[in-house]
Amino acid sequence: MHFIGKTWLNVLIVISMALSSVTAGEFEVDSRQDGFLMKRKIRAAQFLHFATFGPSMSDIDTLAARMVQVGGKKAMTEWIDAEFAKQPNYHQPLTETMITADGFTTITQDVYLQRYRHHAWWELAINGDDQLRQRMAWALSQIVVTNGEIDELNDTQNVGNISGKGRWLGASNYYDMLVRNSFGNYRDLLTDVTYHPAMGSFLSHMRNRKSDGTRFPDENYAREVMQLFTIGLYELQRDGRLKTSITGEFIPTYNNDDIRELARVFTGLTFAPNPATPNNPFYSGNDYLVPMVMHQPEHDTQSKTLLNNTVVNQVDGNAEISAALDSLFNHDNMAPFISYRLIQRFTKSNPSRGYILRVARKFEDNGSGVRGDMKAVIKAILLDPEPYQSLRMGSIRDEAGNSETVVCNSRGTEYSHLREPVIQYASMFRGCNATSDHPTGRAMLMPLNYLWDQEPYRQPTVFNFYLPNYQPPGDLITYPASLRIPNGNLVGPEFQIKNAVTSNRTMNHMISNSNDLFHRTQAGSQTGAYYLNFKMNFNLDEELALAANENTLIQVVDRFDLLFCCGTMPQDFKEKMVDVINQETRWMPGNAQFASQYTKFRVSCALMNTLTSPFAAIGE
Repeated sequence: MHFIGKTWLNVLIVISMALSSVTAGEFEVDSRQDGFLMKRKIRAAQFLHFATFGPSMSDIDTLAARMVQVGGKKAMTEWIDAEFAKQPNYHQPLTETMITADGFTTITQDVYLQRYRHHAWWELAINGDDQLRQRMAWALSQIVVTNGEIDELNDTQNVGNISGKGRWLGASNYYDMLVRNSFGNYRDLLTDVTYHPAMGSFLSHMRNRKSDGTRFPDENYAREVMQLFTIGLYELQRDGRLKTSITGEFIPTYNNDDIRELARVFTGLTFAPNPATPNNPFYSGNDYLVPMVMHQPEHDTQSKTLLNNTVVNQVDGNAEISAALDSLFNHDNMAPFISYRLIQRFTKSNPSRGYILRVARKFEDNGSGVRGDMKAVIKAILLDPEPYQSLRMGSIRDEAGNSETVVCNSRGTEYSHLREPVIQYASMFRGCNATSDHPTGRAMLMPLNYLWDQEPYRQPTVFNFYLPNYQPPGDLITYPASLRIPNGNLVGPEFQIKNAVTSNRTMNHMISNSNDLFHRTQAGSQTGAYYLNFKMNFNLDEELALAANENTLIQVVDRFDLLFCCGTMPQDFKEKMVDVINQETRWMPGNAQFASQYTKFRVSCALMNTLTSPFAAIGE
């Protein structure tokens, strides 16, 4: 329709005008009491963006009301404890349920079965009630990384010999292992990661054989379990600062000899053997859904000297692996290294030394003498005051004292982070109360990595989608970081996958999704076995009612600002957006063809502009 393109162009012009004169965000309220509640709503929105895949207005209202009753920190603590008490939702069983409902099995050929693991992931991200656990699993999947493309559909041994299911489900099984361990202990997670066949295949310690004098153990997992999963490359102080030698050089945590010695520990692991071929246990298995087992004849039983002169010389291979993981888990680097990475995945890209130290202390001791308690670490990350300092809130009262304006200021670069595209996209559906018209009612979204280079199960390398210390080119490299930031450099990990192409595709997809207030998924052909065509309908009844009146359209924009920007959208930006939408749609009520679309189009325009604005992209 001609007016859609014209209006969209005009509003884009407004965006560029508004960005040149950024001011604080404002919310008009009727009383001081309402002003206090509004501030709690902004804080609730901020917390829920950290802890979930995005809040709904109902989520914000409920938490804000509780904050008013008992205080912010107590209300957030109660919310976290309630999440800890929820039963986990798992991806593999949901994937299998979806497959069965469509009349397939996990080994059906030529129907693109792998799509179901993406359907399951998006369904749980958008509709799962265990949001904190799902966010934690997503964070862990970016630390203990595997590439999930275990695609064995053309393999004659496609059926797992123990589970009897398709081997490609190993990716979902690995992810569910992260879900299961999300509120557990990091030491247990290390064991499960080490023994999972998806990791064994990805980092090649599967069927890793001891040396025979000419053949030597594969060193891949030994290197990465130190570099990426536990202690990192260089020695750290507890607050994340790099230690230096007396000559000012960084101190490596390990060397090539340490890698070789540790690689000898990870020998003898293989698929759980096929009971049908008991005479060849090391090579008979192929099931990705069952943990690897130790084949003792292929384990190196000679003495090994690991980090900090830790010696392991136990005959049993499993006992040696346990001892080696213990030595890494108890390393001084462990707490600050993992704490920093988890903070980045939840709250901000550049935590201060104090923030890292406070979280690291909880990793070292949860208050009851337990090291590696993920519940304690999660609470330390989400309840720390630092991430909430990114927003400053105040109030302005009118001269008569009859009304109040809540003012919200963002503190900028050092306090914020770029939202991951996957999380930003999921938050759109959650914030718009989206429901699926698929017969199952599930969000059957297809993989979307072609849009923004990020998708569950599809990390391009063991280093994840982006590096934790990535610095985008431009002003950030020379931006003067405060003394609070360890090592003096600001980073922006998510910017590594943000470029002209992904930015354009993301914006176009958001516009397409917002148009007419639904998202359509379509794949395959109408005659194909995997044809899929359904809608995710946005349910915005309150916004549609407010949009009918030009004077209350600002309330629609305020709601979207709170939902997707945590109140950071500048007031002049909001006002100009409202002015343009009003101007461009005044003709519609008197037009027989378009009158019925009047309120829907106005809400759609407001949603488009909010979702594609920098204020929705930047997390505060």
